[in-house]
Amino acid sequence: MLHEEFMSLKETGKKGNFLLPFVVSRTVMPDFYTTFPMHWHNEMEIVYVEEGEFEEYIGFENYIVHKGDIIIVNPCVLHSFRQHENERTVFKTIMFDFSMLTGNAADASSIKYFNPFLEGNYISPQIISPDSSHYKDLEECVREIIAIHSKQENFFEIKIKSELYRLFFILFSHFFECRNGDAVIKDSTTRNIKIILDYISENYARPITIDELAEQVDLSKHYFMRFFKKYMGMTCIEYINDYRLNIAANLLVTTRMQITEVAINIGVTNLSYFNRIFRKKYNMTPKEYRSTVDKTNI
Repeated sequence: MLHEEFMSLKETGKKGNFLLPFVVSRTVMPDFYTTFPMHWHNEMEIVYVEEGEFEEYIGFENYIVHKGDIIIVNPCVLHSFRQHENERTVFKTIMFDFSMLTGNAADASSIKYFNPFLEGNYISPQIISPDSSHYKDLEECVREIIAIHSKQENFFEIKIKSELYRLFFILFSHFFECRNGDAVIKDSTTRNIKIILDYISENYARPITIDELAEQVDLSKHYFMRFFKKYMGMTCIEYINDYRLNIAANLLVTTRMQITEVAINIGVTNLSYFNRIFRKKYNMTPKEYRSTVDKTNI
């Protein structure tokens, strides 16, 4: 995967392709990284935890998720994840565009359920655990979708689509709650966070100042720093470094760039500083990291 796609804050590229905007991916931590920075996308994301536990940050809430948990990340919701207490974790992620289910037809399903859901008129649980009522039905459906995509037998596209409808039948029947009143409008806090993170994703390869970030959302430097720390759980500098280091780790794995080139590509011109912050995050130097990953791929 190209690092631009891997690290894009707002993942604008279609998942899958025009004919099937749907993908299933497998993630193992800490094989290649221990954190994935805050991002958002237009697609629905459903995560099934197969092994271990990790920290998931959805909206502005932090969760510890465990084996068997099913994570629901609605379209356009900010989220990130990180390794928890050195735990090895394996999870599968299903991502799809709602066009698969709604198309252009103004039928009863779209008008009564899908469109109101996309407009925020339903409350959706973030984590559905094995002890939840009707969990087994949901888990069976999620596992079936993953298996269908893995095998890709004849007519699998039809089977995936039918299982997605079954998935939402279960969610609407047992897990979603209809809000009272009109659709909830996204608040200014979420909008400002997205503006800031988009700006970082577009400019990480050069020096970024706190002043210019604060200017993007019309906040004073002092208030901006407090605002960012409150909602992101880390300072702005810590976030930028973490974001850059995830890109650096991916470049070390997927390219043969010299370490100096990797540092320059992520906007760090001081090699000593790059080595220092890389070691702090990964407990090894960039050279050791590349060597370690190379050996695991032999």
